[in-house]
Amino acid sequence: MKRWSILASLAVLAPMTVMAEGLTVPHLNGKVTIDGRLDEPMWVKAAHLPYTAFIRWVDNAYSNDPTAFQMSLFHDGKTLYVSLMSHDRFVESDAVPENSDGLYSLSFLTRSGKLKHYRLRWAANPPIPGGELRNSGQWSAHLLGPFDKPKRRGGGYVFEFAIPLSAIGHKPGDTVPFNIIVNDRDGKPRVPYHTPGAEFARFAWGNFDNDNRAGYKTLKLEP
Repeated sequence: MKRWSILASLAVLAPMTVMAEGLTVPHLNGKVTIDGRLDEPMWVKAAHLPYTAFIRWVDNAYSNDPTAFQMSLFHDGKTLYVSLMSHDRFVESDAVPENSDGLYSLSFLTRSGKLKHYRLRWAANPPIPGGELRNSGQWSAHLLGPFDKPKRRGGGYVFEFAIPLSAIGHKPGDTVPFNIIVNDRDGKPRVPYHTPGAEFARFAWGNFDNDNRAGYKTLKLEP
């Protein structure tokens, strides 16, 4: 909880350029340890996307969404670093990964025109990576509260991962089409998302179809 409060406060002061259709990601140098803790000073200077910048879809059984989250991104010229910090009451897994808390998809259009999807979701504990992230090994997750029992309240979670720019076919100075989708559940765990009381919401920065590249925004990588 303390780490969340400190980073959330610093994020307000951090430089950020959010455009109507995209985000400028700073070029920051320094050693990064992928441990889900975001201790490095570069995370303070990273570009931040608060949950208020996302559009929200909710099932018709949904009543409220109290969860705040923030995406942060920066690169060092070779690697794009991404984090998702969620101040969640409950971190809920699901037998169907699409219904679980976490990053549904961070998606890029490569220079060659191919779509690549990076996913990290609480479909189990520990969380399960998906898409292009599954085989990279460059990811970590850190719980901010006591989630050893399903009904216990907690403080949220942090995802952190690294994507080589070469893997998405881009370099510093490029403008990269991309999309973000985040899932959030705050009600009954391990039931279908449309179940009354499941309290399921999905957030998108771009659109809710990560295969529809027409709705992608852009990521401007600083030189």
